[in-house]
Amino acid sequence: MTEQEIVGVGPAFARYLGGYRDVFRQDRTAAHFDTCCRGLLSDLPRKSIEPIALASGTTVRTLQLFVTTSAWSFDAARIRLHRFVADTLADLPADPVGTVGVIDETSSRKWGITPQASSGSTWGAWARSRTGS
Repeated sequence: MTEQEIVGVGPAFARYLGGYRDVFRQDRTAAHFDTCCRGLLSDLPRKSIEPIALASGTTVRTLQLFVTTSAWSFDAARIRLHRFVADTLADLPADPVGTVGVIDETSSRKWGITPQASSGSTWGAWARSRTGS
């Protein structure tokens, strides 16, 4: 991507996140959602609440409370996301290969030291890759 394209991503991402504003009961809750999403897409080596909060200037406890106690409509957010993906795929030009979507939540290493500290399948896959088993 060019520098101009990278700069252009910020406003586009803000518009995208704005489409989810009404699934939250409070504006400040929606702002914490924005903070978490930006943190997950950042170059932070760890994508957990504490580093995201610290990098964004938000208190850690505030972001922890957002994740654990905020009231929002999961169903409305999921439906909106599914509609966004369907609309985006429908707008892609036809090609001989077709369109394949892959959601890979295992792309980031989990930092727990036991299977119980993180997703067992992710941890197991990472551990096997390190030990050759």
